[in-house]
Amino acid sequence: MELVVAQVADILVRFVVVFGEIALTGPLSAISLFFGVVIVAFSSGFFGYLVAGAVLDALSDALPGVDRSSPPEAK
Repeated sequence: MELVVAQVADILVRFVVVFGEIALTGPLSAISLFFGVVIVAFSSGFFGYLVAGAVLDALSDALPGVDRSSPPEAK
């Protein structure tokens, strides 16, 4: 198990080095890499937000005392 963790850490370090070299080859490469990172980070974060909402929605049905009724002021 420790060998797998060490290999994954080594691969991650290599990725950082390779992407750093790519970003330093020119301004267009750096801009493209930056926008790629932003798009992937945003889509992953949004997907995580949706999954968290679905999990909380499912848990609110299972937990007693948690209801979705409107507040009294809204009626």
